[in-house]
Amino acid sequence: MLITPNDFHRGVVIEYDGNLWQVVDYQHTKIAQARAFVATKIKNLRTGQVLEKKFDSEEKFKRAIIETKPMQVLYRDSDFIHLMDNETFEQYSVPLNLVEKEVGFIKDGDTVNVMIYEGNPIGIALPSTVTLKVEYTEKAIKGDRVSSVMKPAKLETGITVNVPIFIDIGDTIIVNTETGEYISRA
Repeated sequence: MLITPNDFHRGVVIEYDGNLWQVVDYQHTKIAQARAFVATKIKNLRTGQVLEKKFDSEEKFKRAIIETKPMQVLYRDSDFIHLMDNETFEQYSVPLNLVEKEVGFIKDGDTVNVMIYEGNPIGIALPSTVTLKVEYTEKAIKGDRVSSVMKPAKLETGITVNVPIFIDIGDTIIVNTETGEYISRA
C-alpha cells in the first residue's frame, strides 16, 4: 500500500531507503508559492537511529504492515530483551538498542505488545501509562508542603522520574510512557 507524507501520523511505519522507519513526529508545511512539504522525525526500527527529514508532499512510500502480538518479558541481559509468544511459547530476542526508550518502562514478567514485521520482532508498543514501584527516593523534610516541589525517584525498572515530595519508597505510581513524567499515585 502506497502512502504520501500527507498520510503520515505518529506511529505509522514506512519503507524508506531500504529500511523500516517509524514516524515519531511530523509537521505539514506550505510556504507561499513553494511546494508543500512535511518535516518529520523518523526512527529506524532496525538500528534505533532517529533522523529529521523533509519529504515533498507528493512523494510515495510503501507502508509497512506491522503485526502486533502480546508477549511476556522473560528477562534482559546486557544486549537483548528476551520475550515469549503467549500463544506459541516461541522465544524471541530483541536487541536493546531497538527498544532503548521502552525498556525503562518494562519489568520482567510483564506482557507487552511486540511489533512484528515479516515474522521478526522489531519493537515494543507501550501503553500510554504504566504502574511502577518506587525503589528509592529522599524523605521529604518536615514543613515541605508546597505541592509543586518535585524530587527524583528511582523506579523498579531503573529509570528515574521526578515525583512530588509526598511520594515515599515502596509507593506505586503511574508514569506516562511518552514523556516519562509522573502522573499520579496508583
